[in-house]
Amino acid sequence: MYKKIAEPPRLLSNAAGKASCCIFRVPQSLLEINSKSYQPHIVSIDPYHRGEPHLRMIEEHKWRYMGSLLSRTEPKGLTLQHFLKSMEPMEARARECYSETIHLSTDEFIEVMVVDGFFLIELFRKVGRVVRFEFDDPLINMYWIMPFMVRDFLRLENQMPYFVLEHLYDLITNVEDRKDSVKSLSWLALGFFNNHMLRPDPVIEKLHSLTGMP
Repeated sequence: MYKKIAEPPRLLSNAAGKASCCIFRVPQSLLEINSKSYQPHIVSIDPYHRGEPHLRMIEEHKWRYMGSLLSRTEPKGLTLQHFLKSMEPMEARARECYSETIHLSTDEFIEVMVVDGFFLIELFRKVGRVVRFEFDDPLINMYWIMPFMVRDFLRLENQMPYFVLEHLYDLITNVEDRKDSVKSLSWLALGFFNNHMLRPDPVIEKLHSLTGMP
């Protein structure tokens, strides 16, 4: 009994009561109605659904996108190890964004943040014509994939902290020093989703400088 008293809550962690917590598990009562509405179908960008068999197809392409991104940063001295190391001070803050205790080691959790963060950033930049798509990229050439990914990126359980994306994006753009083509991360993200959920240009312009939580 004392052991149970000493154990912290896992399914709804203490972090869930903090203002920083913003990524929640969907209540079972809603999942019983339609679980497919809340959980990713082809791509996961969060630790909740990491490693699920039906998500493996896009998981393989995350590593290809990472290789593409690193091929531009590593010649300028910014290696994968630099990215991983830079995430260590942010681990606790990132974990507190999730309402449920994440049962991953430090290395595993940081890997999820970096791999998934790289994938999103590289995808946003490719769609935004900041970097080029490979001519044989199936994520673009197979037209049914992109709409499914867009829907998955909007699902409640399939999220990652925006400040993690900002941190990685700033490291990437600073080392690339491409002042002629650097756009804000929020502008790229809004432009990506605007391809599928069209909004007037003034709306995009108004929100293009959004940032994550301080």
